[in-house]
Order: sequence, then C-alpha cells, then structure tokens
Amino acid sequence: MPTEEILVLASSKKHGGRCVAGINKAGEWVRPVTGGHHGLFLAQCGIGRHWPGVLDVVQFGYLRQLDDPAQPENFLIDGSAWRLSKQLPPEGAYERLRRFRAEGPQLLGNRGKAVPEEEAAENGEASLALIEPTATVSLLMRPPEKEHQKLRPRLVFDFGGKRYDLPLTDVPIEEAVKKAGVGEYAPEELGFDASGRVLVTVSLGEAFNGWHHKLAAAVLFLPDPA
Repeated sequence: MPTEEILVLASSKKHGGRCVAGINKAGEWVRPVTGGHHGLFLAQCGIGRHWPGVLDVVQFGYLRQLDDPAQPENFLIDGSAWRLSKQLPPEGAYERLRRFRAEGPQLLGNRGKAVPEEEAAENGEASLALIEPTATVSLLMRPPEKEHQKLRPRLVFDFGGKRYDLPLTDVPIEEAVKKAGVGEYAPEELGFDASGRVLVTVSLGEAFNGWHHKLAAAVLFLPDPA
C-alpha cells in the first residue's frame, strides 16, 4: 500500500476522536480519514499511546484518495500503524510555514462563517487553509443561550478585512478555555504566548443542515523568526 508523510497542522476534536490534517512534501493539504463520518480514534492514528500533535511529521498508509468534492484532501487510511518521523521545533516553524498561508480576502471560498453544501461540492478547491490573522486573536466562551446547552469555545480573529468568530476545536486550547469558563480572554491570560506569530488552521466541517461550517482546527503560537 502507498504511504504519505505530512507535517501535522491540525489534530482537533471530532466526535470523540480526532480530525488530523497537514501538508505533505509537495505542499498539498492531506486529511487522513476512515470510511465513516466519525473522527480517527487513537488505535487508528496513535503514535504509541499519543495522538499526533501539531508540528509532528507523521507517516501513514492509505488505500486511495477519496473523491469528495467538498473535502478534496481526504485520504482513506489502510489501518496500518502510523510512524513519527520527527517533530518540527517551534523555533523556525514560521519561516517554513509562511509560504503555505492563504492570502484572502476570501477564506475557503467566501467571507462568511460557513459554505453552502452545494457550493462546496461544486467548487472542490479546498476545505483547509492556513491563515495569519491581521490582529491579536481572542479566546471566547459565551454563556449558553438555552438551558442544558453545551458551552462551546470560540476563536475570534481578523483576516482579509473581516472579523471571524469560529468554533474552536484545537484540543489543548479548547480545554483551557473551558476551564476558564464564560468570558473573553487574551491568549496570555490562559497561558499561551502570542507575542510572536500566530497561525490558524481553518477547516470546513462536514455538512450540517445544508452548510459546511468553518472551524478553527488549530492555533499555532510561534516565535518570531530570527
């Protein structure tokens, strides 16, 4: 079976598992998936007993690239064990990643918080983007609008002249926001150093009620280039 190697730029929460995505040696986005709509489980993508992490370089076997026009980056994994090739140190990572940034002003096809299902299927260009916000990001937890409604952390940022307010699925940052509770926080208030460069991996989720909603799948706080 063929193998692929990616620099992981998202390892986000999805239905009790993870959505893992990254950029391969050709500079193309790749999202390893199973045949179902759930995320990857630790037994399927774990490096030993650990989830693949952002800035890990991992190898995995796959059966084929799926013909999914809404998520053209999807590769169907073959079930073999994943391997860790190396870990990219945060120092110097920005210089390596900057050439993969999406420039805007559109973000994954439009300037809204979601893409219509039929539009995503017709365009088939990308469901993942690495962007650099043009202002300081904020971490947000709003009070629930309805009783028993789950609290959902969000990321607020500016890009392409537009302010975005997207669900946050980056696991360690999401957990920090949940622990802090309702409120709006600067990254430093929750222990994240945003004094250097900030990159965000934005992903289109699966279709829900006719829309693919945009998600902040990873937030990378990186040192300034030397």
